[in-house]
Amino acid sequence: DQILLPLPPHDLDSLQEWLRDRRGRRVDILVPKRGPKTALVAMANRNAEEQARNRQENRKTAAALLEQMRRGLHLRRTPHRIECFDISTFQGKETVGSMVVALDGAPTRGEYRRYRIRTVTGTDDFGSLREVLLRRLTRGMREGVLPDLLLIDGGKGQIAAVAEILNELQLQDRIDLVGIAKSRVQANVRGKVVERSEERFFLPGRKNPVTLRAGSPVLFQLQHLRDEAHRFAIEYHRRLRKKRTLNSALDAVPGIGPKRRKRLLQHFGSVKKIREASLEQLRQVPGLPESAAAAVYRLLQEESATPSSSRRNS
Repeated sequence: DQILLPLPPHDLDSLQEWLRDRRGRRVDILVPKRGPKTALVAMANRNAEEQARNRQENRKTAAALLEQMRRGLHLRRTPHRIECFDISTFQGKETVGSMVVALDGAPTRGEYRRYRIRTVTGTDDFGSLREVLLRRLTRGMREGVLPDLLLIDGGKGQIAAVAEILNELQLQDRIDLVGIAKSRVQANVRGKVVERSEERFFLPGRKNPVTLRAGSPVLFQLQHLRDEAHRFAIEYHRRLRKKRTLNSALDAVPGIGPKRRKRLLQHFGSVKKIREASLEQLRQVPGLPESAAAAVYRLLQEESATPSSSRRNS
């Protein structure tokens, strides 16, 4: 293996030795002076310069976007870190919350978080949102990582509830708050859409909502974050419902209790892999008798043979 560089690095021998240990075989670091390898180094330099220019332009574009957002939404500070929250539930069960994050205008998946609601029963979006935000913000206060802007999917009611939380935590002067409400559709008597209002943005202490120019980059960015938070919450909610469905089905299998359900999950790593397991794979689960493995296999085979429409309607 070879690494081509335009200039020799400091302590070349030690670096080559370290690379050899990491790679498991010899790695040569070369600084070509002529021939095809020199042309490769020159091309790499040009590519690096182009990427550096692109990154600089992207930073300028992001800075301009954030400044437009600050002015358009009357924010007190530039929203370098935006966090958007959403709640998802189905008939008051398996309620979850989601947080998506944009850093300097770019969605950052590594910062996304999911929350299982612990203290709220039934359908209570306000209570669920309160729990999620208290957990997020109290931890952020401990760790010194807080958003510049909270983006909430909702209108005046949600904004008032979140503003109360910020006041409780004495963060009202540290964090800006905006609610995004979907556009309203007006239809004629035949149900045909005749007018669609603009997306509305609600701010604490402001009577009328703010609207942004249709098709503007700021509007697109905020809509994308709202939709991403919604998608992220629904994805997690579906995963929990699927897991609960499997657990409910396993309850009907003789010899399968909580401990053996836990062993199945630990062995296969996910509900999806349990559903896909063969009889032989189920027999290999430690502590699972062969009769129980066979019963689980029969159950999963019967479930997979049931038409999806029947399962949805059951």
